[in-house]
Amino acid sequence: MVSKRFQNTAWRSYWSTHIEAWRRSGLSRTKYCRDHRLNKATFDRWLKQLEGAEAAKKAAELLREQRRQRRRRGPSPLCKSKRSIAVQAFWAMHVEALNWSGLCATHYANAHNLSLVSLRRWRDLFDSGEVEIDWRAYLHPSARAKISSGASSAAKQEAAKEDLTDAAKSDPPRDRRSNRRSFTDEEKLAIVLEAEKPGVSVAAVCRSHDIATSMVFRWRVQFGFGEKERAKLAAVAVDDGPTGVVSTPVVLHDLLQPPEGMTVVQLATGRRVFAPKGSDPDAVLQQIRKEEAAR
Repeated sequence: MVSKRFQNTAWRSYWSTHIEAWRRSGLSRTKYCRDHRLNKATFDRWLKQLEGAEAAKKAAELLREQRRQRRRRGPSPLCKSKRSIAVQAFWAMHVEALNWSGLCATHYANAHNLSLVSLRRWRDLFDSGEVEIDWRAYLHPSARAKISSGASSAAKQEAAKEDLTDAAKSDPPRDRRSNRRSFTDEEKLAIVLEAEKPGVSVAAVCRSHDIATSMVFRWRVQFGFGEKERAKLAAVAVDDGPTGVVSTPVVLHDLLQPPEGMTVVQLATGRRVFAPKGSDPDAVLQQIRKEEAAR
């Protein structure tokens, strides 16, 4: 319900004068109200009250006139905007699919949830040549068919294969270097000993076993082989003895040489230890017993 204040003749004349002055000033409503010390909210309410009904009437009349003109001119011509091009490509694809499907327009529109009127209109536009567009040129690269770039004529003459009818392909051979492998300590030691042989290249051994050279050097440190000094290997010959006799374990006493300034002390228990030169075997045995008891 309209307030009685808006029906007051004096107030209507006052605000009508300000509204007309604001239109001629070219200022914004905020700037005009600030310059004339007016309340902007009150100004907006009077502007809506005084001109709202008339403006709404003019807008409705203008809209009706525009609709009448569009009906006289018929459908508007197709524009060249990107949105229109996308719509044209969409319908060009469906019209081509309709022609290839062998269905009638009604069944095709129902199957794809399309407007039958729009489908027929676009079909007529493409058939008459009024609209010409290559919808495949506007496909996203991920939806385009892959084209082989190989230059081999044999590849071009190769018959096309069907993914659904071809036999299952076997797994491609794997590169052993790309897969992590595990080695036991015996295998590591065997590879290190093979690389320690005189005249043998570490790189050649690594290539034969398909491993990196850094692994061999790391294993050498693990097993106590120096990088500069090669391990001295002793040649050992074991006599199997007569047939049917179980051979006793063979102890290789000379395999590990004592360090400089040390000598080998043979204990009564059969153990061999390194001790300084000139040490008494009994004193060495007594010291070993003390250390074992302390543990």
